[in-house]
Amino acid sequence: MPELIKDISVLMPAYNSGKYIATAVKSILNQTYKNYEFIIIDDGSTDDTEKTIKGFTDERIIYKRTEHKGTSAALNYGIELCRNEWIARIDADDLNTANRFERQMKFLEENTEIDILSSWSVYFKDPQKILFLLKEPTGHNEIYKYLDIHNPINQSAMMFRKSILAASRFNESLDSNEDYELLHRVRDSVRFANMPEFLVYTRLREDSRTLKGSRDNLFNMLHTDAFRKMMDSKSKGDHFYWASVIAWLNYFYGIRADSRSYFKNSVSVKNIIAYFTTFLPEKYFFKFINSHFRYRLNSIFINKGIYKKQLNSLLS
Repeated sequence: MPELIKDISVLMPAYNSGKYIATAVKSILNQTYKNYEFIIIDDGSTDDTEKTIKGFTDERIIYKRTEHKGTSAALNYGIELCRNEWIARIDADDLNTANRFERQMKFLEENTEIDILSSWSVYFKDPQKILFLLKEPTGHNEIYKYLDIHNPINQSAMMFRKSILAASRFNESLDSNEDYELLHRVRDSVRFANMPEFLVYTRLREDSRTLKGSRDNLFNMLHTDAFRKMMDSKSKGDHFYWASVIAWLNYFYGIRADSRSYFKNSVSVKNIIAYFTTFLPEKYFFKFINSHFRYRLNSIFINKGIYKKQLNSLLS
């Protein structure tokens, strides 16, 4: 029998987000589904974030200001405050389509085994330029495997059971990618899904925590896990797969010499192309891997007019 979800909690951490947060908040307040509490955790902002939030008079908003301790601490605190079992996440610089909650709640009621849900996403940069459309894997098994190298769960479209993430908690020693680390850590005990609908507009910023923050802890976790599984492999196919994972981890984290040695042991067309790009000068190599070239290429023949129109509406 379908699980009826009557109420949800919405959780938004914010730090010095005054430039973007008004439109992010509006995209939540304009949802077609109205029964939710909206918890905003201000992580000790020093700009006009607080003033902007207090400019909204909607009674569903619960604003809390804390000492600056980082996004993980803000999220852990926010989850404790959430009164409902289902929590919807959004970052303070992203945007949700008006039907996001309505569509996701219907999906969860029809797929009661799912614990963590997200969706496809449209990536843009200011001023109002669509960069690419990202269609991440939708099924649990694909998402589970994808987590070996990348995080296919967009935080600004994620809905999850409070009982799962409240027990695991975000790692407060990390200054970026705390979502990826937690999802990788809990993946053996949850069921994932991505809706094949574009319910979130993700803003790409050169000053984002994902690009600027340290990723050493995350790399060490992923590399250690992959290396152990490679050494425990019982077949050539498994060994090839985990050698390829390690090659790509080294590649994306900028350890080019190590990635080359593993690419030699996991030969494929894709791996060969990546192998040769590691010989680019350092400046151009990092520019290449941060350009999202593959995603842009996949989106090049898609008519982006409808998404541009929706983005303009969300930003107005």
